[in-house]
Amino acid sequence: MAAVKMYPRGRAGLWGWGMASLVGLAIVGCGTAPVDVVVESGVTALAETAPAPLDAVKQEAATALPTAEEASLLPAGTGVRARGMLRIYAAPEPVAATLAEYVASDLLTVVEPPGDIATYPVELNGVLWYRVRAADGLVGWVMADGIELSDLAE
Repeated sequence: MAAVKMYPRGRAGLWGWGMASLVGLAIVGCGTAPVDVVVESGVTALAETAPAPLDAVKQEAATALPTAEEASLLPAGTGVRARGMLRIYAAPEPVAATLAEYVASDLLTVVEPPGDIATYPVELNGVLWYRVRAADGLVGWVMADGIELSDLAE
């Protein structure tokens, strides 16, 4: 049978923080060798599985992301609406001037980009941008995640 004895560690503290009388525990045996402690938690260990081949992981990741053709599925003339509060910017970047703000369900139409834009939609730091025309005639740029397809085409 083992007994638990407490003894003080002194006033030195821990890393000079001045903690007094830290208490440590010591197990004092009664002339027997230490006994292994078995803790049963009721949890069964999971069987180890072999890692998937790297090619399979790359292929799965590639199929999860949209391709460039899928990302550009909003051609000019497509009717969209704001998902929530939507800002229209003067250029396809978040630091550009905000031209106006629209609320959820406001209708817009995707328009062609200017001639100096080589790829459309414009991608900047992983964010896609579309050029749109609002119902009031304002034309500017919006983030793609701020719009969704509308049932009504303008």
